[in-house]
Amino acid sequence: MRVFSHQPPLRPTCLLLVCLLGLGLTACGGQNSDALVKQAQTSLAAGDTKAALIHLKNAVEADDKNADARLQLGKLYLQNNDPASAEKEFKRAREAGLAADTINPLLGQALLEQNEFQRVLDELPAPAADTPANADLHVLRATAALSLGQKEEARQSLQRAQALTPNNPAVFLGLARLALADRDVPGALQFNDQALKAKADYLDSWLFKGDLLLATRQSAKAVDAYRAALKLDPDNLNAHLSLANIALGQNRLPEARAEISAALKTAPNNLLARYTQAQINFRDKKIDTAREEIATVLRTAPDFAPALLLSGAIEYSLNNLQTAETQLGKVVKVTPGNLYARRLLAASQLRQGRADDSAATLAPVLKQAHNDVGIRVVAGEIALAKKAYAEATAHFEAAARLSPDSAAIRTELGLARLAQGDQRAMADLKTASGMDDSGNRADTLIILSQLKNKQFDAALTSIAALEKKAQASPLSWNFRGAAYLGKTDVPRARDSFNQALKLDPAFFPAAANLAQLDIQTNQLATARQRFEQVLKANPKHLQAMLALADTHLRTKDEKAFVSWLEKAAAAHPQALQPRATLARYQLAKGDKNKALTAAREAVNAQPNDPAALDLLGSVQLAMGDTPNAVGSYRKLVERQPKQALPLLKLANAQMAAKDIPAARKSLQNALQIQPDLLDAQLLLGGLAIRSAQYDEAAKIAQTIQQQNPAKAAGWGLAGETALAKKDYPAALAAFERAHQLEASGALLVRQLGVYSATQRAEVGESRLLAWLAQHPQDTGTRAALAENLLKRKQYAAAAAQYLLLNKSNPGNLLVLNNLAWTLAEQKDPRALGFAEQAYKLRPDHVSVLDTYGWLQVRLGNAAKGLTLLKGAQAKAPDDAEIQWHLAYAHHATGDQSRARQELKMLLDRRVSFSADTEARALYQQLTATP
Repeated sequence: MRVFSHQPPLRPTCLLLVCLLGLGLTACGGQNSDALVKQAQTSLAAGDTKAALIHLKNAVEADDKNADARLQLGKLYLQNNDPASAEKEFKRAREAGLAADTINPLLGQALLEQNEFQRVLDELPAPAADTPANADLHVLRATAALSLGQKEEARQSLQRAQALTPNNPAVFLGLARLALADRDVPGALQFNDQALKAKADYLDSWLFKGDLLLATRQSAKAVDAYRAALKLDPDNLNAHLSLANIALGQNRLPEARAEISAALKTAPNNLLARYTQAQINFRDKKIDTAREEIATVLRTAPDFAPALLLSGAIEYSLNNLQTAETQLGKVVKVTPGNLYARRLLAASQLRQGRADDSAATLAPVLKQAHNDVGIRVVAGEIALAKKAYAEATAHFEAAARLSPDSAAIRTELGLARLAQGDQRAMADLKTASGMDDSGNRADTLIILSQLKNKQFDAALTSIAALEKKAQASPLSWNFRGAAYLGKTDVPRARDSFNQALKLDPAFFPAAANLAQLDIQTNQLATARQRFEQVLKANPKHLQAMLALADTHLRTKDEKAFVSWLEKAAAAHPQALQPRATLARYQLAKGDKNKALTAAREAVNAQPNDPAALDLLGSVQLAMGDTPNAVGSYRKLVERQPKQALPLLKLANAQMAAKDIPAARKSLQNALQIQPDLLDAQLLLGGLAIRSAQYDEAAKIAQTIQQQNPAKAAGWGLAGETALAKKDYPAALAAFERAHQLEASGALLVRQLGVYSATQRAEVGESRLLAWLAQHPQDTGTRAALAENLLKRKQYAAAAAQYLLLNKSNPGNLLVLNNLAWTLAEQKDPRALGFAEQAYKLRPDHVSVLDTYGWLQVRLGNAAKGLTLLKGAQAKAPDDAEIQWHLAYAHHATGDQSRARQELKMLLDRRVSFSADTEARALYQQLTATP
């Protein structure tokens, strides 16, 4: 049964359209595919490639089986540096029936330009028939094989091609490339010349000749070859790129820019062209433009090593050192032999204060690159940073031999010799100063050295010489002022600093020097005016704002001090210093919340700055906010992954958070990076002692002793380990050995601890007394001695030490309190006065309340004493000594019932306290009384 459709019949116009399409024609009056191909050919003849491209696209749209249109379109794509699109069109042309002999050489060319060498060999097999038409395919296969390092296969293919077409320029070019692979440069040039003799307008041979001449440092002849190529193909991308790079290498930037502009007209999205354009702008000091251009390249090709290298160099020039390190690290990872990348990476690390990391970066290439001037210079700078002056001198001497006309290198050599006290230093600096490209750095170093060595007349002579070389400047007048100050000629010094400020009213060093002279004569208002004048010239001058803040702090005008810091922070949103100063000040004042706010603002201003994170972590730690402190220090470790100190700080925060396993791990990680980091070793040893891992602590102590044989630290840790084990002879021997190496009161205090543990405290105390006779200003040791005497109830001796401490450090709460106690035990009437001083300082301190209250009770003022002791008990309700004093105070005021009640609660607790016997006797007395 036929099924009838309910659709309406076709209209005649639509039927006609179907018929026309079936005949291969375009719709209703349009052009056919062949006509469009002819139009494309006409456009190409007129040099209009864009129009030709449109015609050919329309042609294949009208008839996707038009093999000739596909062929022409593929050729045009190839010409326009789009080999991937060319490959697709050539394959469609072959599918449409175009002969393989015709299409395969073109397809092979498209694959070669995509670096698909293996696909050429796999997809385009060697032709079975040896006919001249197949010679080009043999050449293509030879090129692919040679690119894969298969020289013999390439040789065989070229021999077959040459046998078929003896005078084929493509064959000669292939033989030239093969000769170059065999390192036969003359042979390569000879074969290439044969190619050009066979076909004078053979574009590929002109390009190859240019590349070969450029590689052999014949840049002038290379330019001629590339120019010849451009006569044949004015839009040739490779020729323009090569000419741009030659001009760039010779610092002919306008010419390089013209060539790269021509390249970008031909291929606006070509990565090499855009990369080269960024190079030109970087060389031309158009840093921001270069940065934007290279970022565009990296978005498309994030692993393109030359672009990463240029990006690293740009970030280094902008002082974005962490970003520079990241980019350069990627380059060094994939091309470890790239000396420029490795040198710049080492310099980035060095400028971040990481000399050890910088040295490690340079180490793999230092021996083989000993003749590289740049490597030598950075190695010298690393040695200078590590204060290895002899090593620095050796590197700079080598660099100076390699580049004898470099003023910069001669200056660095002078600086290294200067650090060693080498008499040749000044000669080096004077030589550098006389060189054409010297600038002022060598002169500046000469003057600074003379000022440092108090050679003030010589400095004045050098300043005059500098001013002949370059006009008088604020810097030279400031140096002159410093020289006159050294000669104690203050009027001339003032005149010189004022001359500097006349030339530049915002020149801060001169203003600061004048202000310092004012402060010395107690003219703080005048000093303040100096910085205010700088701010008139430059209203946002950061250092002037900070200096003004400091002048107000000197007069204890804390409100103005804070105000100027806040102004500085507001004027410089990215500045760390005002916020850091503010945070530390507020923390010292006990205003922790404001300190935290300032520290957080510092991190917001510089979220990647390690100093900001360190500040925030320290404030959080001081506030007892250990979880967030740990978090801040973790971020610090992430920002500085190859440094040991951030790990040490993290470990301290983790210890405060009582996360001992994590702290131990952080310390171990720090020591993997820096095995001799003493603070980390001592902390790790301390953790081992706390967890009774005495063998581990002893090993760490031994390691420290080996690494630092002249230091006391290793023996000190050994003493602490033995003391924890109660091996008192070993502990005493270790502490004594430590004291022999580095005598200190602290080590004698540790010896006292051993003597006290063995019931010979008086021996240790006598050692401390002998030490203090020689070092009377060692208050820490004196305080330890006084405390030990107090514990042993040697009240007279303890009081003598506390009186000395009070004289040298008046107003110390602990000293006043303990002095009052020791005097009271001797019934010395001075006790109450010292207790009262302590109470006035801290009326809320529990120990002060207890001492002052107890003395009041004992001296007959029981009612006042009772009030004070009640305050003490409210703050420390479980303290047995305070409860005993309170019970006695109730007894002294006549409240026997309350006294009995307090004593019963105290004795029922069964805790130990010094007056246990007296308390029991009083309790028995009160319970026996009806």
